[in-house]
Amino acid sequence: MGKGSSAVWRTILQIALATMLIIGGCNVFFGNLWTKATSSDELIQAVGSLFNGDLKKIVIYVLAAIEILAGIFMILDLFRIKSVDKLDDICVLIIMILWLVVFIVMGDILPLIRGRLDFVPFLSKISKDLVILCSFGIVRTKI
Repeated sequence: MGKGSSAVWRTILQIALATMLIIGGCNVFFGNLWTKATSSDELIQAVGSLFNGDLKKIVIYVLAAIEILAGIFMILDLFRIKSVDKLDDICVLIIMILWLVVFIVMGDILPLIRGRLDFVPFLSKISKDLVILCSFGIVRTKI
């Protein structure tokens, strides 16, 4: 594939990730407006399960706001607005770190080490989380 076609795929990936982040963050603030599912965004749920009480609510709302901002900045980045370029990178980096720590380390690896997961479902879940993490990395590096 030529350089132009990789730019098209990166753009599609960026739109998909931005949509995922915006909807996930909005689900925290407004409930599940777009889906009939009872659970909200996976990242918000996982981080929220680490805290209790008011701290849990604060962390969930802060992360939801970061998700929405990262999604908006990723969309604005498509229009090559230089003033939001650094903000986009910072928000996406925060989401990447959270995804790595919460999903891959705490959600995938620790339960496997403790013997609470079967190996094949573990491979399925960790591959999904690694694909999402790598997608953020590709969009962030502007390949």
